[in-house]
Amino acid sequence: MKKTIKQLLFSVLASCLVLVGYAQQRTVTGTVMDENGSPMAGVSYVIKGSKVGGVTNEDGNFSVTIQNANQIIEFSSVGFKTQSVTVGNQASLNIVMLRGEDQMEGVVVTALGIKRDQRKVGYAVTTIASKDIIKAAPTNFASALYGKAPGVTITSNPGGATSAVGIQIRGLSSITGQAQPLLVVDGVVVRNGDANNDGYWGGNQRINGNGLLDINPENIESINILKGAAASAIYGSDANFGVIVITTKNGKGVKKGLGIDVNLTGSLEKAYIPNGYQSQYGPGYDRATNKNSFGADDEGWIHTTVDGKQVVYPIFRAYAMFGPKVDGREVYWWDGQMRPYTSQGTIWEKFYRTGNNTNANIALSNSSDKYNYRLSYTRNDYTGIQRGGNQQKNTFNLNSSFTVTPKISMDLVSTYINEFVHNRPRQVYYLTNNYGGFVSPVDRMDVYLNKYQTTKGYKYVPFNSNLDPDERIKYSIRGYDFLDFLWNQLANSYDESTNRLMNSLTLNYKIFKGLSLRGRYGNDFTSYFLENKERSTQPLSFGASGYYGTAHNRYLINYGDMLLRYEAEISPKVTLTPSIGYQARVEDYRYTSAGTRDGLTTENWFSLSASKTTPTSGSTSRAKLIKDGLFGILNVDYGNFLFVEGTFRQERSSTLFPGNNVYYYGGVSGAFELSNAFQLPKAINYSKLRASWGTVGNPPGMYRANVIYNAGSIQGVPILTPPSSYGNQDLKNERKDNIELGWENRFFGSRLGVDLTWYRDKIIDQILPLSIPASTGASSVLVNVGTMQSTGLEIGLYGTPIKGDNFNWDTRLNLAFNNNKVTKLMPDLDELTLGNIDNGSMIVKAEVNKKAGDIYVYKRKLSSSGEYLINDDGFYVVDYSKMVYAGNIQSKVVGGFINTFSYKNLSLNVVTDFNFGGQVTSAGLLYQRGAGIYDNSLFGRDAEHGGIAYYNKDGNYIKADANATSGPNGEKIFHDGIVLDGVTEGGQKNTSIVDAGNYYLTTYQWGSWPGYASGSLYEGAIYNNDYIKLREASLSYVLPVRLNSKWNLQNLTLSVYGRNLFYFYKTLPYVDAEDGTGTNWVSRATSAGSANAATRSVGMSIRLSL
Repeated sequence: MKKTIKQLLFSVLASCLVLVGYAQQRTVTGTVMDENGSPMAGVSYVIKGSKVGGVTNEDGNFSVTIQNANQIIEFSSVGFKTQSVTVGNQASLNIVMLRGEDQMEGVVVTALGIKRDQRKVGYAVTTIASKDIIKAAPTNFASALYGKAPGVTITSNPGGATSAVGIQIRGLSSITGQAQPLLVVDGVVVRNGDANNDGYWGGNQRINGNGLLDINPENIESINILKGAAASAIYGSDANFGVIVITTKNGKGVKKGLGIDVNLTGSLEKAYIPNGYQSQYGPGYDRATNKNSFGADDEGWIHTTVDGKQVVYPIFRAYAMFGPKVDGREVYWWDGQMRPYTSQGTIWEKFYRTGNNTNANIALSNSSDKYNYRLSYTRNDYTGIQRGGNQQKNTFNLNSSFTVTPKISMDLVSTYINEFVHNRPRQVYYLTNNYGGFVSPVDRMDVYLNKYQTTKGYKYVPFNSNLDPDERIKYSIRGYDFLDFLWNQLANSYDESTNRLMNSLTLNYKIFKGLSLRGRYGNDFTSYFLENKERSTQPLSFGASGYYGTAHNRYLINYGDMLLRYEAEISPKVTLTPSIGYQARVEDYRYTSAGTRDGLTTENWFSLSASKTTPTSGSTSRAKLIKDGLFGILNVDYGNFLFVEGTFRQERSSTLFPGNNVYYYGGVSGAFELSNAFQLPKAINYSKLRASWGTVGNPPGMYRANVIYNAGSIQGVPILTPPSSYGNQDLKNERKDNIELGWENRFFGSRLGVDLTWYRDKIIDQILPLSIPASTGASSVLVNVGTMQSTGLEIGLYGTPIKGDNFNWDTRLNLAFNNNKVTKLMPDLDELTLGNIDNGSMIVKAEVNKKAGDIYVYKRKLSSSGEYLINDDGFYVVDYSKMVYAGNIQSKVVGGFINTFSYKNLSLNVVTDFNFGGQVTSAGLLYQRGAGIYDNSLFGRDAEHGGIAYYNKDGNYIKADANATSGPNGEKIFHDGIVLDGVTEGGQKNTSIVDAGNYYLTTYQWGSWPGYASGSLYEGAIYNNDYIKLREASLSYVLPVRLNSKWNLQNLTLSVYGRNLFYFYKTLPYVDAEDGTGTNWVSRATSAGSANAATRSVGMSIRLSL
């Protein structure tokens, strides 16, 4: 009976609970709108902690069944902040979606400009928001990426705002090819390219730019970096080096009505001149050369008589600095003046000036139910650190969208850039790498500036010239190349005018629910005009001189694509989105140049008609590329936690021969959102696994597969000459297969985040030059034979260690490790020379089963006991029987450390980036050490610097007591002796003394190979290049809301900033750690210290919105 009563009571209680449950379970409806009050379709909603949810309909309406009043509904949409709402007793909800702070929160823009929820992406994508690009006012967007994207390396040419910036993603992907990623702006492929700067003996010596410099950072909404093949396979053979997808700002995120944004920035720029120049000794060679070749005394002074007065001067003709010690005496200068012989520090501090950069940007934006637009104008004025040059740039941008009908919309983006560059910076190669340009610590910049031209406006007059005796240089000097540099930069004009127009027109058609069609056309047109005016160097009566030339480049890219996309909900848990499309691109390049010959018939008449000899010189060229492809994409969404994407592309390219120019690329990726599939511990807010595989390509350049003959003439008879390297009709694309695994996590209320990516690339069919017999008419032919494998790990750690009411600290650490190995080269060939320095004195190679970029030199010879061998003259013996491994030019780890500290309305942002592992070669630093320019040449010069006392007896140096005043027979005592540590050929310890000047000039001179056994130690030209650099810092103050309202402002921000401020740590001495030119990975690592000074800048900005 009791049991029956208990069962009855339990049944009644259960029934009550069920009734209560049914009473609590109810349907909640509502509408989701944007900030302007317009309904938002496609907004995802889900009951937190469950899989119950859906998306809003075309009117922004939703309906969902809840179990109790305490449940929370989360609303999310691409580009908007996630909204969380506790239901409570409400039966209807009105939700307003707010734009993310960076306008792109939770969004990644993938291939073809398709925006996707970051949760659903199965490959690594790094997104850089607008606010992180413009904080320190970079002159180009790439310079703002330092340290901010794992696996992305930035290399800036040291020439300021007009000089190229290179981007490398995930290390090396081609042994000999270019390495720049594809650049896509608002869905359209645009011009970028490598910056190929000539070495110090050729070309015009200018530090060139590249296409990305024209993309205004002020107009950028976000940058998405696609790294792996699965992410970029839709672009096929253009995507071997990754893809940079740039989305520009539009008017969609603004409230209805007119909005005005104004930004004004100004900065000062100074040359970075590292310490280390010696200032104790002036120009001169070793003692024997000074006396025997120039008639100088033992200290290096030349004695002469001027106007009946005895004067002295050092050997200004010398490139070396082993002359008289700087003592302040009056000396006879090469311009005829008497000046004190005092140290001027380094002339480079005065060679460069203080540069400045101003930037003014105004943007008008508007939005309504039918349209939105953003119209902006930017004016940039830049004066670099190198004298004689400047830049003016005007940028106009329109980004607009129109709703034509409820089903048809249109997006129009147009950017026009007008740029004028006067005398872009010149490389200082032939001043730092050429003995003709070396200057001493007593040289004076004011004298050079006064003497590079005469008072009549002609070029300086050398001492042995018959021209203008009154202004003639008084005796032979070394600084003629220095004067030449100033003449070219200050007297001559090298003016470049560029007009560039980039357009994109996109039509969107919603055919019916789920099915849409998008068509896009874009173009990128550049017209470049060069006018080169070289002034007459002498009076016409002494012969014609001067030059006038013009060049015109025209570059046009026409681009188009179509995308048909259908989204179908197969079941409550499964959504399929198949897409098919077509993409095509045509590039057309034309070049024409003309110039005078043998001087001008009239002084400084800059016209082709003034050419002394006709016909004038000139050339023309033309190149064209056509590439198209069919593609397909399939996206699968299962249960809102498993996302799969597959891509496929069939491509044709005109750079390859018909029958061999069709290739297939593709990829598959998957994202498994653990935090939405399982009930994870509360400490884990978000967790996702990623996996992807894909294949992309790298085609040969235009006409490289062909045998292109060069047109010319001999005595008026047209001829064709073969090229030095033949193409190959069987040539095919290089191919990269990529596997990538990733894991993303956020913990403790998103206070800590971890993003890990491992990848492996296999690059096959590398295009390499195969040597062929000279009898064929060429030296090599291109073939597909090389294979390389690369593995890497990317780590992103980020979080908010401190989060308070008034103070926040946000931090992020990016790390990237990359290692590659050449697994195959050509048949019967195990190595390939990539860089040759000084006729083989030092080479950079790719070797089978080794990392590409190994450095080899001839090193010092060792005795059987492992000691250095010393020859009879007291110098090291170089072993020319073999070259020895001395390092590798590739970095082992790169990254960045970013910190933002915020206190109320004040914010401090600090970006540090670093590089460890890898070496650079610098022949210039070797030469300059040998010439006694740096303080590493002070050892042994005098007693203070460890010099040994000796006297000269019949040409033999005999060691003397350090305190001796003369030798046994009255010989003069010198204190600049050096005894090298080592043994003689017979095994005895070396005791031979060499004077310091002779030691440095012999041991660190130009050239050292078997055919030129100089004994120079090129192992001294290889340096570790580790550094930690304060890349940028900015301090910003946002005006409080109450003051903004008082002044009718939406926002006012005041900032001070600095870029490239200093190194915390650096192993490369005497020069900037990033000093190199070009965007080629080999050339940059083999030109350290010889391009131009790096710069530091500080500035301020004001941003306001009305």
